[in-house]
Amino acid sequence: MFENCTEIRGLYTSYLDGYCDRAELKSIRYHLGNCDSCRSELERLQTIQAELRALPRRRIPSDLALELRVRLSQYLHNDWVSRWQVRFENSLKPLVIPAAGGVFAAAICFVLLLSANPIKLPAVQRPDVPISLITPPRLRELPPINFNTNDDQLVLMTRVDAAGRVKSYEVVSGQVSPEVRYNLDRLMYFSVFEPATTFGTPTDGKVLLALSRITVRG
Repeated sequence: MFENCTEIRGLYTSYLDGYCDRAELKSIRYHLGNCDSCRSELERLQTIQAELRALPRRRIPSDLALELRVRLSQYLHNDWVSRWQVRFENSLKPLVIPAAGGVFAAAICFVLLLSANPIKLPAVQRPDVPISLITPPRLRELPPINFNTNDDQLVLMTRVDAAGRVKSYEVVSGQVSPEVRYNLDRLMYFSVFEPATTFGTPTDGKVLLALSRITVRG
């Protein structure tokens, strides 16, 4: 990457500070491995750098630090727009605290007036609104249909539409004979449910029904 020793020595500072990219770092290390002169120069710079870091640090006097900050501020605000902006901000600073104090005092007075004379709102009579957002279907009425389940409990998953009528059902537990299936069809067809609701609006839903010890009469 480098054609002569002068080019590589110009990157010694970046190399020692760790600012070289991968390609430069690889090239410098390759050159140092084959050039004794450049390697000696790098070792000399490393020694100087270590001695400089070992020197005790001197604190800048406070008056000199203040003078440096003032000169830096003047340099950064050397145009007339920035100077007038700084002056304008400095002139407003004495007014900020009194203005904030006035706003705070006005807020306290307003709170005291409200606490002394509370605002009474007229009572409004409104019907109670159910807080449940979603409600399941509920059984309202079963038809007078009796049949024998052989003392086994039947558990049905019943699907009810928004009108409260059974759309379909499924036996999830229990033995079902053709006769029981026939009577279950009749029972579900004539049953009436309160439909499920979502935010007060009727909708389709599911409900589990448990039927047990139903016997035939007549």
